[in-house]
Amino acid sequence: MGVVLLVLVLVLLVVLLTRRRRRKRTAAVLAGPPGGVPAFRIVTLGLQGSGKTLLLTGIYRRLQTPGDRGFYLRVPHEQLIELNRWYRKAADVQEEWPRGTTRGELREFEFSVMADVGGATEPVVKLGYLEYPGELLTDPDAPGSTAQATLLQAIAGADALVGIIDGFRLLQADQGDQRGTLMLEASLDAMINAMLPVRSPIVFVITKWDLLDHLHPDENERLRIVRDRLMATPGFADLVKVHSARRIVRLIPVTAVGHDFAVYADGVVRKKPEGRFRPGNVEAALSVVVPDILRQTELSLDRATRAELLAAAQRRMRMGPAEALRTLGAHFTAHAARVLASALGAGLVAESGLMLLLDTLGPRDDPAERTDRMARLGEADRMAEHYVQARRRVVGELQRQVAVLEAKLPVSRLGGDRWGDW
Repeated sequence: MGVVLLVLVLVLLVVLLTRRRRRKRTAAVLAGPPGGVPAFRIVTLGLQGSGKTLLLTGIYRRLQTPGDRGFYLRVPHEQLIELNRWYRKAADVQEEWPRGTTRGELREFEFSVMADVGGATEPVVKLGYLEYPGELLTDPDAPGSTAQATLLQAIAGADALVGIIDGFRLLQADQGDQRGTLMLEASLDAMINAMLPVRSPIVFVITKWDLLDHLHPDENERLRIVRDRLMATPGFADLVKVHSARRIVRLIPVTAVGHDFAVYADGVVRKKPEGRFRPGNVEAALSVVVPDILRQTELSLDRATRAELLAAAQRRMRMGPAEALRTLGAHFTAHAARVLASALGAGLVAESGLMLLLDTLGPRDDPAERTDRMARLGEADRMAEHYVQARRRVVGELQRQVAVLEAKLPVSRLGGDRWGDW
């Protein structure tokens, strides 16, 4: 009896230990990607009524399903409710336009870029989207208020900046309306002064692009006309010249409602009773951000650091993502962080951003080689490799969208990429 009891106890211990090991392995697999989920912060600037709210709504509506991109955006439920409310209000011809941000109001959204990771849908990149009213830059701050200081701090720590140029003000300026011209110059002055010291990529978005259809039937020529006008505005050309040598600057036209939904008459933009709500090019404002950040990060690294990154990418092919990350070592990541802090500004690109760059630099293997290598990896490394491949697919698709944009609108690239001898 005692022997039987001892055997039962031993069997029970083996079962418990086996389950414990399985739980540990499962925890390792579900712990997420090595280096964490890369997260970048985007700060958007624009005067009240310039179209920031509709742009944000259009971006989410266009990217909320995978389509043929292989990824989609997800937001927390309370933010989803707000975005859907704005959309319904904007698209309903019986409703007034959605209320924009007011002075001192901050809107912060968290976009998770969702993609297939080993058969499950997981976030592979996160984009924090902060929307500030430009009046904080054009008007004196209220006594005792810290809103202006908070905005300037957010601009200094942003991974990318989006400046909103109101197409309505461009239309007024084109028609000789002095007030429109002054408002346009005031908004540009405010953004220029705030953007000159930063080291992050800059995207200027022209909203309400549909109001400028009359300028030229060809969209690229239309954009050239607007670009030439902006470059003639005091300060704008200087900003582009200063930043073009060190980072990427873009000018992207968008319409958050489409080219047959709104009409300008008697100084007011109204919805057409039979208008068709078809946003255009809105996703480009977000699609360019990650590729531009990665490009600037890569070009900011010195040759020795970049060589180390490439070597680490090669090692990843021979071992596994998790082990390659460990062999990268604290010394290297600290060194790379110091290099990036010097080139881009402290806090702009976290260690997880370095890991995303490492993923994109790695060599591509063919499907057969990948299958063989995956079979040789352990569970944790196999899941980490799924994350690597998912991030590569997302970044590759974003880079493809940037290439399409530049082929369609060559003049949208104001400058960038002329760095050193790379």
